[in-house]
Parts: sequence; structure tokens; C-alpha cells
Amino acid sequence: MKYAVLSDIHSNWEALETAIDYLSKEKIKDYWVLGDCVGYGANPNECLCWVFKKAAVALMGNHEKAAVDPEMRNGFNSYARTAIEWTAEVLEEKYRQKIPELRYLHITPSVTLAHGSPNDPDEFRYILSLKDAQASFRAFETPIGFVGHTHIPSRFTESSGDAEYLGPARYPLNKKERYILNPGSVGQPRDQDPRLSFGIFNEEDWSFEIVRLQYDNKKAAEKIRKAGLPSYLADRLL
Repeated sequence: MKYAVLSDIHSNWEALETAIDYLSKEKIKDYWVLGDCVGYGANPNECLCWVFKKAAVALMGNHEKAAVDPEMRNGFNSYARTAIEWTAEVLEEKYRQKIPELRYLHITPSVTLAHGSPNDPDEFRYILSLKDAQASFRAFETPIGFVGHTHIPSRFTESSGDAEYLGPARYPLNKKERYILNPGSVGQPRDQDPRLSFGIFNEEDWSFEIVRLQYDNKKAAEKIRKAGLPSYLADRLL
């Protein structure tokens, strides 16, 4: 079985639509969405509509939480806060009611899914270093943990202590090892590569693939500007 692992869509419909088209051609229909479908971009309702209809797993991200919990916005920078306040204003009521139902963790025999980190998942901690990863490894028992939040595709390996950036490629996994894997961001990559990023987990051959795709980022950026959101958020996509 193959699973698409998507994270940090951030209201970027152009990026999400491109990812969906690719996955459809690859005949992958099982989607795990690791949170932060909203925030930053101009199409929160469209992205949430797809996620709530199609995702087998959809998790709570800090931006979903902030969309319905104003106190959560206190920790946001000015750009993120402006965007999430705008999101809260335009969010359709049916999605506003469904957001609190999102889970912070999803666990199967093979994987643990979280937005930030499996340890204290409602605190949305970043896994940016080996030290961060070590604390997270102690918090889950499955062979693999999938996380998002950093917007950077990466791999952390428990016994070898490796921490590495992942470029677009297929990565075989060792069944005797434990991993934390990050698919990067569909809607707002932060690794100096404007192409959208997501992962494909193959449970049969125990591999993880990072996929990078060009999409109409100029259109997504223009929609951000037309919505009256900070120009920085549009420029960041380019």
C-alpha cells in the first residue's frame, strides 16, 4: 500500500491541485494530511473542503488551532497572525465547526503521525535538530514517525543519530531502524526551492519518496496580494 504524506498546505490551492493531479496519475488514493491546511494563503475553504472529503487522516496543525482559538495567535509572528485572522474571518462555518474534531496524533502499527512532534503534540514543537528528534523518538513506539511543521523535507535516524535534508528521490528504509520523516511543505516550502514538496510512503517495500513539483506559484502569490494579505507571504512563494 502506498500513502501520500502531505503537510503544510497553507491555503495554497494551486500547489495542492498540482499535487493531487500527480498522485491521481500515480493511482495513489490514500492521503495522510499532517496539519496546517490553512494560514498564509488565499484559499482556506477550498483546501479544507478537499481535505475533509478525501484525506484518510487529517491532523490538527497550529494554524487550524489558531483559526478557531484566538489565544493561540499570541505566539505567531505578525505575518502569520495577520493571515490567520483573515482566515478566521473568511472561514465557512461548516469548516469552523469541523476543525475542533481534528486529532493531534494518529497511530497505526507502522507509523505515528503528528504535525509538530509526537511528544506533547498539542504544543506543536519543531523537530529541527538531532536533540529535538531524540526527545520525539522517546515519545512514540512505531518504527516511523511522520511530522511536518518545519516546511523542510528531512530524515532523522534513531540508532545512527543521522539528521539530514532530503532532496527529491526515493529513499529505502531499514526495517531494523527507526525514523522521523518530514515530507516538507505543499504550500510554502522553506528550503530555498519554490517547488511544492510532499512524500510517498510505500509500506510494501518500506521506502519513502520525496516528490518536488513546479506549480503556478505566480497565480497563488497574486491571489495572496488580491486578498490584502502581506506581500511578504506572496513573495515567499516565488
